[in-house]
Amino acid sequence: MSRRFLEELHGTGSIYAAGELLRTTRYHLTVWAESGSSDPHDAARIEIEGHVDLTGMGEAVVLAGPADLALVLEDGRRLPFRLVGSSGRIIGTGGLEPAD
Repeated sequence: MSRRFLEELHGTGSIYAAGELLRTTRYHLTVWAESGSSDPHDAARIEIEGHVDLTGMGEAVVLAGPADLALVLEDGRRLPFRLVGSSGRIIGTGGLEPAD
């Protein structure tokens, strides 16, 4: 199935692992929806991918790849994600959660 572009997000956010702040860093994300989806906010049909800047972050943290990672965006929304490479490539593991 094809996908369609919804939005591009970039700015400075905070990365948390299991609720603990790891660092504040730059991010660049792209949000896609399955082309057949009628609801652009349906998290099951949304794909989010992008990069976070890991410059200066300890190699052990990057390689450990904590399972419970979240990026809090500039606007307060939260993205649970998985780090898929030591270069900072990430994939969202859920939709964008609203700001608290």
